[in-house]
Amino acid sequence: MLNNQELTSTTDSPTDAPTIDTSHELKWRRTLRKKLINCLVLIENHGKPTQELMYELRKAKEALTYWNSDTATWEKHSMVFPVTMPVPQTELQIPEVDEVTLD
Repeated sequence: MLNNQELTSTTDSPTDAPTIDTSHELKWRRTLRKKLINCLVLIENHGKPTQELMYELRKAKEALTYWNSDTATWEKHSMVFPVTMPVPQTELQIPEVDEVTLD
């Protein structure tokens, strides 16, 4: 017999599948909606294509692309690589100069 379990149930499932973080999808969905509403407002107010409208359309297309992808690209990670300081050139080469004597 099948057990009736809700999706939000706190009981352990037999597979113990990890939960998937979909917060990036919600962010991009809201951004897309906001940009498309801005586009409609600009069309109603100006009645012709403007630079602002083209900008909002470009940002809407970008939000749609990110919403459709499965990566959260706005999370920036940085890596630090340790480097050694270079030896000054004067320590690498010892000058071979003879003394000049003036008589």
